[in-house]
Amino acid sequence: MPETFRSKIGGGLLFAPVAVFTAMLLAPCRPALAGDEYAFVITTDYYSAAYYSTVEVLPPRTADVSISSVNTDAVAYYDQDEDMVFVVNRYLADNIQIVDPGSGFATVGQYSVGNGSNPHDIRLAGSGKAYVTRFEWKTLFICDPYTGDSLGAIDLSPLADSDGIPEMDRLEIVDGKVFVTLNSINRATWLPDGPGKIAVIDAAADTLIDVDPGTPGVQPIWLALPNPYTELRYDRCRGELIVGCLGAWGVMDGGVEVIDPFTLEHKGVVTTELQLGGDVYDAILSPGRKGYAVIMDSLPWPDNFGRLVSFNRETGEVLDTLFIQGSGQGASLASIELNRQGELYLCDRDATRPGVRIYDTPADTLVDAVDVGIPPYDVAFVQEAYAGLPANPGDPGAAVLATYPNPARRTVTIRFNLPGGDSGSPAGLGIYDIAGRLVRILDVPGHGEGIQEVVWDGTDTRGNPVSSGVYYGSFRGRGAAGAFRIVFIR
Repeated sequence: MPETFRSKIGGGLLFAPVAVFTAMLLAPCRPALAGDEYAFVITTDYYSAAYYSTVEVLPPRTADVSISSVNTDAVAYYDQDEDMVFVVNRYLADNIQIVDPGSGFATVGQYSVGNGSNPHDIRLAGSGKAYVTRFEWKTLFICDPYTGDSLGAIDLSPLADSDGIPEMDRLEIVDGKVFVTLNSINRATWLPDGPGKIAVIDAAADTLIDVDPGTPGVQPIWLALPNPYTELRYDRCRGELIVGCLGAWGVMDGGVEVIDPFTLEHKGVVTTELQLGGDVYDAILSPGRKGYAVIMDSLPWPDNFGRLVSFNRETGEVLDTLFIQGSGQGASLASIELNRQGELYLCDRDATRPGVRIYDTPADTLVDAVDVGIPPYDVAFVQEAYAGLPANPGDPGAAVLATYPNPARRTVTIRFNLPGGDSGSPAGLGIYDIAGRLVRILDVPGHGEGIQEVVWDGTDTRGNPVSSGVYYGSFRGRGAAGAFRIVFIR
């Protein structure tokens, strides 16, 4: 637990109700050991009961079910630097709940972010500052992430649609900038009021950034499609922000879009709902050439059904259907999330057999299904963070010629073609896990040209052996770029 948090707990700066403190006393006292990795799962019946459970990432994937209660409408965010889970209790709850993995996943704090504000997401900019989106309000909340003490607010109403409410939703922080998706929903019809937007905020000054100074007023990043609905995910391997746009329910007007967080440019639509065949409920782009999406059929409830599909991130075409709901009433699939082992977790809310379905992404095959109690809704991975994240590792190209052996057990050799001369930036080679986190930077020869080789011994930045799983590399320098995939088997 971070020292700053321990001191605040010692000072009694908590706002949790009696029920939360009761849950803290009853929570199992099984501290998470160093190196342990978990899936933190929000479960809910949407009406009267909601909890969080955990699943060990490595087999036999032991589940600890219904550890403590949350709001029936909640999502989770794990901050790697703080090693803390923040549960955003949304509609009619309006608070942030703090869960400590190091204390057996006990709830250790809770605070309000404004009655009736309907918070949707949280991101930390260090141990003493957090941003919280408030769907019903015009202002983005800035606060101490552990006590909720206000540090200010940012008015996003200049970017609102005709009803004056921007409908701020999901968050991400990249390169000193805060990115906020704006749904732009017309409150009279609850339909999208034009294309979606992404507000950009200078995290140092806490002021809106005008993305297009040549146009009157403060301009956001304009999306091509309406209603950005999914998580706003940052792909560190490619240096891209990814968001899925739902559009209007039952209308094929959404898709998946990509943003450059460094140039603040819209890079295009990766795939559309027409290509995927349904409403986009969640979407992930893997560091490789595939993407995954949870798709809902456009038929009215309860005749609609959910599917998990993989698609080509370059053409947008569906590659495979990994799962299709076969029973229950109405679409019952929720969010998806990738862990660093290359496994995709799907929240299956089927009425008769709810649970988390786990897929091996290289093969797109089901490897396990875990019962987490009542139906799962959201997943956040509690996995060890790697230090030294680069600003922008660059886009893949064709400079890497081969990796061998692959799969690897001890070492792997990366062969690439290094252009001659001193043009371009110095060459660099980074290894990333499946979630885009930096594992290791490998030294590249500073001189020479032509065919070069670098050996990776399968360890991270601290010299610890990496676990079995899929890893991606990004090479860039001297005007060349390349990307590659490595499978480690321990």
